[in-house]
Amino acid sequence: MLRSKEYIIEFNKVKTGVNNYTFILDDAFLTQIEGAAYSKANVEASLQLLKSSTLYDLKFHLKGCVQCECDVCLEEFRMPIEADYKLLIKLSDTENYEDDEILYITEKVNEYNLAQYLYESLVVSIPTRKVCEMSGTKQCNEKVIAKLNELTSPAEDTNDEEGADENPTWDKLKDIFK
Repeated sequence: MLRSKEYIIEFNKVKTGVNNYTFILDDAFLTQIEGAAYSKANVEASLQLLKSSTLYDLKFHLKGCVQCECDVCLEEFRMPIEADYKLLIKLSDTENYEDDEILYITEKVNEYNLAQYLYESLVVSIPTRKVCEMSGTKQCNEKVIAKLNELTSPAEDTNDEEGADENPTWDKLKDIFK
């Protein structure tokens, strides 16, 4: 796990009320994360931390872009990212870090490293399916699309569908609903 002072919240230095922080999630940040799924990013994570006597209410806003690989043509493109996340840290008699939305800490804990939370928030902000058109400026590689279309002929698709209709196993299953 990344252990950098710039991603650590020191509770004894946080004043009661609203506190604002800014974290940069960039290439250097990602290289320090073990097993990071992405290596290039330029995302600003703004944090508004509201401190009360027994609670830290953290509201994150992530905005920027991450270098992704297109799921269709395998070209790299810059995926725009914008997302909001919340995290509560409550003072308690016992520590519990199992919940994703509420962390329980004792008064003895004087700091919390946000690096892993910020990385996970960044990864969750990226859609499961990534295509060049999501960049807003780039289209898929035409040569790759042409080759994919050439390799996927319509004749193969119709044969599969017809074969499924003529399969005796499916006929027996269809009889169940009669």
